[in-house]
Amino acid sequence: MAVKEAAILMEKHQGKLGDGSCVGRKALAILKSKLETSPSSSPSSSSPKLKCPKVPKRLREKVKGAEDCYAPKLISLGPYYHGESRLAEGEELKLKLAKDYIQNYCKEIVDAFYDKISSIITDLKDYYDEMSTKKYDDDKFTVMMVVDGCALLSYILNVCLGSKYGSFSIRYQDISVLYRDTLLLENQLPYQLLLELMKMMRLERANDLWTSMFQEFFGINDESIFQEFMGMEGNSCHGGLFLQESQKSNLESPGNKSESKPCHHLLDLFRRNFLGEECSSSSGSQTGNEKLEGTWWSSLLPSKTDKSGGKVGRALVRDISFQSNGITACLKIPPITINSSTKAMFFNLIAYEMSSDVPHDFISYLCFLDSLIDHADDVKELQSIGIVQNNLGTHEEVAIFFKTISTDLEANFHAYKDMRVKIQMHLQSHYNSRVKMWMTRCLGTYFGSPWTIIAWVGAFFALFLTMVQTYYTVFP
Repeated sequence: MAVKEAAILMEKHQGKLGDGSCVGRKALAILKSKLETSPSSSPSSSSPKLKCPKVPKRLREKVKGAEDCYAPKLISLGPYYHGESRLAEGEELKLKLAKDYIQNYCKEIVDAFYDKISSIITDLKDYYDEMSTKKYDDDKFTVMMVVDGCALLSYILNVCLGSKYGSFSIRYQDISVLYRDTLLLENQLPYQLLLELMKMMRLERANDLWTSMFQEFFGINDESIFQEFMGMEGNSCHGGLFLQESQKSNLESPGNKSESKPCHHLLDLFRRNFLGEECSSSSGSQTGNEKLEGTWWSSLLPSKTDKSGGKVGRALVRDISFQSNGITACLKIPPITINSSTKAMFFNLIAYEMSSDVPHDFISYLCFLDSLIDHADDVKELQSIGIVQNNLGTHEEVAIFFKTISTDLEANFHAYKDMRVKIQMHLQSHYNSRVKMWMTRCLGTYFGSPWTIIAWVGAFFALFLTMVQTYYTVFP
């Protein structure tokens, strides 16, 4: 009897196992089917991101009042803000600037510009969000691109060549507003468009000229080099710009010779010049590519100075290095200016990196700065040693500014990786050694300022004189 019951139990158990095995095989079959039907993860099959995207919605909702940092105040460039009634004054200004570029700089007829841009209008539309471009047919979109592109280039030329703004009815206080509007993410024009329009000028050494022009516009060019390129020494502001009779230039992407990826728009070009050589900041070391400070309105990173106070070169964001000297260490960071326009600039650079395929190098730099600033005393310390130039307000306002813009940002893990490892190793070595901690505390207490050093030197000198006097007293 007991044997029969055991056999029955074994049969039931095997039946359960069989059922479970069948269920498991069914689940496995479903998994295989899903894997076979799932789209491939290869880069060629993935949809590329827009080159002139809109600001991500979560960034707009992130910070109260951030919406003012993304919308233009005077002129619209591209389809996103085109035709808004509050920018009607800017539409008239764009027509004046576009006419100036076409007639005075290029000396061409409008038909040539229209024909040139209409041939690439499909590519230009692909830069933008489809919902914003579908309300324009190809003709209207071509006209908008020609006017906006020519107006932007004319504005850059007039700014860099020091032309008078009276003929365009531009007030002096609007110059900085115009500059701000040209570097907003949702107010960008395709760089492909700008290249085609730049080719319409008859230029000698076109790539060098436009490279110098854009760097001057960004405030990072040397005046002597700029004058050499533009032929301004002893000439009129338009002198040296034009070639003899229709010689078209083979124009590349200005300021983009060393980049592997083509430039998307003006904000992208500004970011590349602001960051310096692209290396994804693996070490954050100096690039050796120093650019010089130029115009006043965009110098977020001021120039370096030598011991005599003369300017020797402009610091770059990637010029960050760390060197351990055993007991002490030196962290070198390029100085940065914080003012009222910095907020809009930072927000748009963040939005661009978060909505495109470029590395988060600027975000990584911002997060690194934020790691050094917790409260107002940190800002005061950084300002005292010349790293932060506070033109915004109180130290507390600067600390809140960095905390606000760096909240929930996703930094590039590889940015400054080697330097962060060096800092961590130095700190571990420091805190694991009581001798190093004691010597560091001693140096900070007794040699932390020039006055304490002078006092110690004076004390040792007085002691030395006392010893000499005692010696000659004993051994006259």
